[in-house]
Amino acid sequence: MQNDAHPGEERQPLMERRLATIMMADVAGYSRMMGENEERTIQTLRGHREIFDALLRLHRGRIFNTAGDAILAEFPSAVEAVRCATEIQAALRTRNEHVPDEERMWFRIGINLGDVIVQGGDLLGDGVNVAARIQTIAEPGGISLSGSVYDQIQNKLTLRFNPMGERSFKNIAQPIRTFSIAEADGTAIPVPKPSERPPRRKPLFAMAALVMLIAVIGGYWIYSAYDARRAEQLRNAIEIERQAAEVQRKASEEKLANEARQRQDSIEAETRERQAKLEAEAQAAKEALERAEAEKKRLDQELKRTAEPQSATKAPQAAKQGKINRFDGTYNGHLCTRPSGLPRERCWPVALKIEHGTLSAAWTQGVSGKTSYAKGAVSTSGAVTMTIDGWQINGNPTDANLTGTWENDMIRVSGTWKSGLPVTGNWKRGF
Repeated sequence: MQNDAHPGEERQPLMERRLATIMMADVAGYSRMMGENEERTIQTLRGHREIFDALLRLHRGRIFNTAGDAILAEFPSAVEAVRCATEIQAALRTRNEHVPDEERMWFRIGINLGDVIVQGGDLLGDGVNVAARIQTIAEPGGISLSGSVYDQIQNKLTLRFNPMGERSFKNIAQPIRTFSIAEADGTAIPVPKPSERPPRRKPLFAMAALVMLIAVIGGYWIYSAYDARRAEQLRNAIEIERQAAEVQRKASEEKLANEARQRQDSIEAETRERQAKLEAEAQAAKEALERAEAEKKRLDQELKRTAEPQSATKAPQAAKQGKINRFDGTYNGHLCTRPSGLPRERCWPVALKIEHGTLSAAWTQGVSGKTSYAKGAVSTSGAVTMTIDGWQINGNPTDANLTGTWENDMIRVSGTWKSGLPVTGNWKRGF
């Protein structure tokens, strides 16, 4: 079948789409206000945003994107989105009444119900674009709706709507039915149609006018009281939110401070432990070096004592016999190796004896107490070959093959242990 996936092909994940009510809010004249006074504008916007955020949470709205003064929010219900928008504009109108004209800030709000694409926590697609476009036709402090939102909320909210006709917008393929809310605070009462109004009676005109005036004054008083009460409730809600945020901030700061102290204590403890370990290792190395030096001194003295009588007795005999080889004699020096992981060589004294071109040596390991042996030969050309049968520090046997040269009463050889570590030897004839 054509739709069957071929083996090895990676199937592309499907995009997640859903229906959402999108609110777009933008500050009217924001660039002009920033040009006049940046700090004042940012401070005013911060105060408006506190009201905005508090009412969004109250109506289960979620901000999914912001850009400077623009706010994009998502609602699970068109009714909740419109209620939130009207309460925001009413609260901001009250706030603006208490500041000078140059500090007043008005939002335009556009609301659309449409299909969106979910990308992480962000929303994309025409559903978002339409909300952004119809926001531009709202008056400062006003609200504009798409036809899809109007269809959902009509007869559910006591608001008066003004049809604005079908509008065409940039990058939107189809014209959009648009409406504006005549009273953004939700308190407007629908105006009866002219055909429903009772016929005027001229004799009662003055009384009707007086009743109407009283009704207007009473309605205005009721509206003012209602608006003041809502503003007070909103201020209380904002203050509660601010106090809760302050408590949470202090708790977070205290938690971070405790964690920082714990990390510092842990680092200091680890540093002390590491320092103590290094001091112990340095002391152990110093003691080992002192033992090696003492052992070397002892061996040198022992070799000197054993070599002097032998050289004193054998030299005359060899001279009488005329068989003294030019390489013969006692050579004092060291064997050295570099164990893996140590920064420098480890050396120990070894005395060589050469008789008639044959060399030999024996020494005792300072730690294990076992005796190691070396044997070899010096050719007439001065080439030196040597084999060692010895012991490692841990007491295991080992061996090595070395080669080198004899020159000017000096012997230098080098090679490797069976383990692969390098070993070198240097001696000077002492006769």
